[in-house]
Parts: sequence; structure tokens; C-alpha cells
Amino acid sequence: METTTTHHIGDNLSPEHTERRLLSRINDTLRINYQLITRTSAMIDPYDSEFAIPRYFLLLAELDELETVQQMTLDALAVQQPEVARVLDLMNKKIALLTGSLYDSMVESLLPSPTRVNISESGLSFYARERIPPGSHIHLTLSHPSNAFHLAATARTVYSEEEDLEGFRTGAYFISLHPHDRSKLAECIQQKTIEEASLREYQLPESFKAEE
Repeated sequence: METTTTHHIGDNLSPEHTERRLLSRINDTLRINYQLITRTSAMIDPYDSEFAIPRYFLLLAELDELETVQQMTLDALAVQQPEVARVLDLMNKKIALLTGSLYDSMVESLLPSPTRVNISESGLSFYARERIPPGSHIHLTLSHPSNAFHLAATARTVYSEEEDLEGFRTGAYFISLHPHDRSKLAECIQQKTIEEASLREYQLPESFKAEE
């Protein structure tokens, strides 16, 4: 069984310093949900049964494993029977759309989902609907439908500031995060950074932008 690692950031870390450390905004890529836990619980394996990780979270991980095998089978079938492979591929995409919609509905009804998320391998910041006092401990589940990974982690909040209309700007650092999960998270962040850099290349020069 993979062990967890502990990473600490100074308790006196300011929101401004934390924001400089955080890398890409990826709330449009990662699906993130959290729940409050005790300090004792924050020190144990984030996949421990104590957290009662929702079935949909584990189900998606299992489906992603099946998806990988299924895609390999479709690739092989495409060589021998391309028409059959195309029909099966379309059916697979239709099922993916349906399950994605069901997933979103379940998440919204079961766990709070933060907005405007900035995340790094060490921690994250986000806007929460309700205030999470600094020093609180939270359990996080993060799902990436495109990269086929789902990970869990525990974290400790270092600040929570109320901002007009947007809720509470909250910062936290990871306490327990599996090494393999940290690597997958770093991969996701790197991919998002590359995508954002690619988009900036297509932005219009200042001389072509309309004056306000």
C-alpha cells in the first residue's frame, strides 16, 4: 500500500505569498470537492474508510480503468472492422456524456464545490460559499475526467477572507497526499500551463484591441 507524505507550509503564510506559489487556475479541468474533518483525521491516509469516500468517486476511478482497456480493444478492432469500431466508439461517447451529467448532479447535491481554484503540488486556494476558519482541516477529492485520475488528500486552511459576492477566499496546504497522486497533480498542472501558454500565443496584439 502506498504511504502518504506530509508537507508543511508556515502557519504565518500570508494570502499574497500563497497566491504567488500557486500555479495554474484549473477549476475548469479538475473537479474538486471538500468536507470538514478533525485534526486527528487529517493525519491519516486520505483514502481511509473513515472518510467514507462517496461511491461515485470510486466508481469513476473504476470506470476510467475499464475505459483504458476498452479503448485499446477499439483500436485493435478499428484495424479489422472499422465500421463496427466506429459504432461502438459513438456508443461509448454517448454513455460518457450521460455518466458525466449524472456525476455533476451527484456532486452538487452531496459536497460543496469551490470556485476559482488555484492549485499546486503543495496546496491550493479557492472561493468557498461559507467561511472555513484558518486552522481547520479538510478532506479533498479531486477528479480529472480527461486525464483519467481521481485522488484524495487532506489539507489545513491558513486563511479565509470574505470578498463581496464571491464568498470567502480560502487558502490551504496539503497534509497527506500520496506520492503517486502528487505526480499526477503535477502532470495536470503542467498540461494546463502549456494549454494556457498556447492560448496566449493567439491573443490579438494590443494595437488590434478595441479601446475602452
